[in-house]
Amino acid sequence: MVKRYSLTGYEKNDDEDLWLWDDIPEKGFELGYKVEELMHYEKSKYQEISIAASTGFGKMLVLDGIPQYTTKDGFIYNEMLVHVPLTIHPNPRKVAIIGGGNCGAAREAIKYDSVEEVDTVEIDKRVVEVSNMWLSKSEIGKEDKRAKLIYQDGTEWIKEQKGAYDVLLLDRSDPYGPSIDLYKEIFYKNIYTGLKDDGLMVCQSGSPYFYLDILKNTVNLLRRIFPIVCVYLATIPSFPGGIWSFTLASKKWDPIVVDLSRLKCENTQYINRKIFISCFHLPNYLIRELDIE
Repeated sequence: MVKRYSLTGYEKNDDEDLWLWDDIPEKGFELGYKVEELMHYEKSKYQEISIAASTGFGKMLVLDGIPQYTTKDGFIYNEMLVHVPLTIHPNPRKVAIIGGGNCGAAREAIKYDSVEEVDTVEIDKRVVEVSNMWLSKSEIGKEDKRAKLIYQDGTEWIKEQKGAYDVLLLDRSDPYGPSIDLYKEIFYKNIYTGLKDDGLMVCQSGSPYFYLDILKNTVNLLRRIFPIVCVYLATIPSFPGGIWSFTLASKKWDPIVVDLSRLKCENTQYINRKIFISCFHLPNYLIRELDIE
C-alpha cells in the first residue's frame, strides 16, 4: 500500500486503483491522474520526489505531490518557457535557468546557435539525477558542453550575478517549500541586477483562473522593476485548468517588435510563428484583471 509511505497526493480507491490528486481547495477543485505504476519514490533533503507512470500522460515527475512534467505534454511547457524569450532577444548568448531540474528547458535553449552557455541552477541534485534515470536517460552536460549544472539555492546564487546574463528563465514550482522565495520582490530585483543592460526574463506564473492571485502578484511586482512586462498563455492539458500563464519582463526588447525568423521551430512540437504571435493576445477578463491598456 502506498499510503504507508504517507505520499503526498497519492491515494488508492475502493478498487485498489492508484490515483494522484492535485487539489485546489479554495476553488473546490481536484484533478486526478490514474497511476499505472509508482516507478520511483524518495524523500530528498528538500522535498518528496516521485516518478509515476500515468494512464493519460505517460511518465510524470512529481514533487511534493504536484506533477511538474509529463512525457506526454511536457514539451509544451518547455518550448513556451524557452523559445519565446530566446526569439525576442536578438542575440542571446548567455542563458540561466533557475529550477528546471529535468533539464528540458536547457535542451530547448541549446537549439539556438547564438547561445554560448546555459546554466541550470537547481537546489535539489536528486531531481536532476532522478529525471536522468527515468525520463531523459542522458545527461545534458555530456551531450553539449554549453550546458552546465549548478547545484545551489537560486535565491542565493542570483545575488552574486551582476549583469551576467542575456536571458534568465524561472522554471519554478508552485510557491510552497523550497520555491516560496522565488515569488518575492527582492528575488525579482536580484534578477534585474543579474541581467545585462538589454536582458530579459520569463517565469511561469500559474493558471490564469485557479492561480490568478499568483499571476497578478507576479505582474505587479515585475512592473515595479522592469519597463516592459507582458503575459502570454499556453495550453497544457496536464496542468489544472489546461491554460497556463508565463510572464515576461524585459529591460529593452518588446515582444510586439520581433524578428520571427529567429524562432527555432523547425523541430518543435508545439510552438510555431502563429502561436508565438497569438499567445500574447489575452482574453478580456485577463486584460481587465491585469489592468492592461
